[in-house]
Amino acid sequence: MYLATCSQCKTKFRARTRTKLLEIMRMHLWKYHRAWMIKRIKAGRAKTGGNPPVVGLLRDLATGDFIPGYKKYKRDTYEALKPALDILVKHLPPPVQTSWKVVDKMADLIFKK
Repeated sequence: MYLATCSQCKTKFRARTRTKLLEIMRMHLWKYHRAWMIKRIKAGRAKTGGNPPVVGLLRDLATGDFIPGYKKYKRDTYEALKPALDILVKHLPPPVQTSWKVVDKMADLIFKK
């Protein structure tokens, strides 16, 4: 038997499986604490800083759209991706390798600490 308590109203929940317990809690939270759930989602989005996903950065490198749209990327995205791309650069197609070299030099100037 699994037991849990709502962090907002201290309602107690029981279920035979973890999956069922989480389902019951999620339904309760959305039904009775909708505004709080929405606030949590918005806070999580704000915490990420609105960085575009890494996949978007890779797509922009491959299509050559990074240079005109570099302002939408933040230092954190670049710093998270740089070590991985430095390793993978040998395996990327030549046009993407060239794009990455340009972006790497440009980002060093833009994001210099």
